[in-house]
Amino acid sequence: MATPAATEKTGVSNGVRVSVAIVVAIILGIFTLLWDGNFIKVGIPHFIGPYVILPLMAVVLIFGGDCLIQYLSCGKIQWYIQAQRAAIVPIPFWVMSIALYFLPILRWPIEGLAQRSTPSTRNGLSSGFYYFWTGLYTQSLLISLSQFC
Repeated sequence: MATPAATEKTGVSNGVRVSVAIVVAIILGIFTLLWDGNFIKVGIPHFIGPYVILPLMAVVLIFGGDCLIQYLSCGKIQWYIQAQRAAIVPIPFWVMSIALYFLPILRWPIEGLAQRSTPSTRNGLSSGFYYFWTGLYTQSLLISLSQFC
């Protein structure tokens, strides 16, 4: 016969974790599509989006998602530990920005799907695709760590 402690469910379901990760990744991907597709017109240089705004947005969203998952899993939030983990979030986004800049061949498969679109729209689609997956993988990794109480 199992003890009550052995049958006690800890953590949140996979559906909640996946949903949080997908929502964060979609928000990051849509922002990138709008920014690189020149749908957002502001008077600041273009490079500010992928190198400053997107990483800051990713830090805030991923930090919020991790805190939510930790609160649902543990009933409390370890703010300092979550902030430390969120500090590494910009790194994959900067690496992806640099890779897309120096290796434009990465964009071709996605841009080829929308050949009749404007060049800026194709650029936004390919950037949005890669930042969506970068956000999804980053959020998924950190969500798994945030369940530790």
